[in-house]
Amino acid sequence: MATEGDAVRTLGGLLERRSREFGDETFFRCRGESYSFTELDATATAIANELYANGVAKGDRVCIYMYNRPEYLYTLFALAKIGAVAVPIDTRFTDGPLVHVLAETNAEIVILDGDTVEAYEAVKSDAATISTEFFVGDDVAGSPYRDFELLLEGDRTTAPDVGVSGTDTCSAIYVQRYRRSNPQGVALPHYSYVNTGIESCRDMLGLSRDDCIFTTLPFYSSYPIQMGVAGALAAGAEFAFEKKFEGDQFWEWVRRYDATVFLYLGRMLSVLYNQPENAESDRNPASYAVGHGFGFETDETMIANFERRFDVKVLEAYGITPTATLATSNRPDDRRLGSVGKPVSHADVKIVDENDWEVPTGETGEIVVRPREPNTMLQGFVNDDELTAEVCQNQWIHTNDVGYLDEDGYLYFVASKTNTIHLGRVAGRISSLEIESVIESHPAVRESAVLGVHSDAGDEAIKAVAVPVEGTDVSAIDVSKHCEKQLTYHKLPRYIELRDDLPRTAAGKVRHDRLRDTSAATVWDRQSGYDLNR
Repeated sequence: MATEGDAVRTLGGLLERRSREFGDETFFRCRGESYSFTELDATATAIANELYANGVAKGDRVCIYMYNRPEYLYTLFALAKIGAVAVPIDTRFTDGPLVHVLAETNAEIVILDGDTVEAYEAVKSDAATISTEFFVGDDVAGSPYRDFELLLEGDRTTAPDVGVSGTDTCSAIYVQRYRRSNPQGVALPHYSYVNTGIESCRDMLGLSRDDCIFTTLPFYSSYPIQMGVAGALAAGAEFAFEKKFEGDQFWEWVRRYDATVFLYLGRMLSVLYNQPENAESDRNPASYAVGHGFGFETDETMIANFERRFDVKVLEAYGITPTATLATSNRPDDRRLGSVGKPVSHADVKIVDENDWEVPTGETGEIVVRPREPNTMLQGFVNDDELTAEVCQNQWIHTNDVGYLDEDGYLYFVASKTNTIHLGRVAGRISSLEIESVIESHPAVRESAVLGVHSDAGDEAIKAVAVPVEGTDVSAIDVSKHCEKQLTYHKLPRYIELRDDLPRTAAGKVRHDRLRDTSAATVWDRQSGYDLNR
């Protein structure tokens, strides 16, 4: 737990302290290259000076629309040093969502790379406030963008004299968690980064200079920055990353960086586990896998099997961007398989019904969280006081997630409200993500979507849409039989449809509204027997 004795309360201040302490020792590594504490600090200082000299002031917002790379971290810490607000843009955002973020932040500067420039150029004419674009990469010559290298020409020794405190906004991270047509910007203070880093990696995991935290998670998310980067700084550990998750290379990277901890989300562990067994790949230096989304409710088998095979302890945790990544977690010496752990030291957690009344122990409801210390969670939503009041109703952050607490205070995550299916009063709500994870463990299925559809009984029936791996031969019946081996009867899909792909929004979200039809000849109906519903 971060205390008043921890004098550093800003992200920039935390880097400067570690730079003085560890100097030219390696802080982070990626793509085979190593970067020292001093190099990161000095480069961030140079960029901070250049931006400040060109009019970027405290509180100004700067958009970062890039994939994982060293320049991302340089920019993030440069903005932290001058009190400017970083706006990491989800690289899946294109068209309308991208225009919305650029416009709502009122940013004048955006930083791009070769992977995002095409999507930016498609909306550039609608980004009225953007006056300056910096491009990271070798293709800047002849383009209309400024070379990012120009920002490295600033003074590398002393940052601008700007008073930045732990209460100042560090970032505005756009998410699509609540029922709004456009992404919502979550404003997070500097101290939330420092606190999450200290709580997770220094205090909970007890990491030190001998450890390395590795991730392939995208930097536009709060998790790899607050727990990965800030966590490594807080513990004095190393940090390593790659551009994106590649299942067939993941363990090679873990060994290359000698990573003792790696961060995961969603189905990453399932993907790793479903790869063919390999004596070399199954041996790795990692002690802990920390994240969320591998197990569901009381399903302990997946985690136990994964740990047995890879000799890695899985620590499921829970948190969302408004709670600054971490609200509950299993700990190395205190965990319960199937749960997402107990509340961290700076958070209170309870479960409430639709009227905001706390429900009895063991009963399912919405997960709500509140901070026990100031400036450890969100400050509010960007330009949306109405949403801030709605989400923070009765002084609790309403997560829009469903779960329950057991008699010992362990939290069990069921699903986001948007990812649950209501099967009636007796069966209650179940997680569509759990069913998707089972379907996608079939070697011939590339991805899936599970949703609730109207049933004659008035509740919802389960429909699954599966996308086969190209070149494979799999049927709806094959998918159904695969589910029967791993799911209880009430969680088995009634309807199964095979498609070449899933319809998506410009932000990459699956369009469930286009998948609800159960009358098509290609939809298999369990209640009609093992024949297509024709």
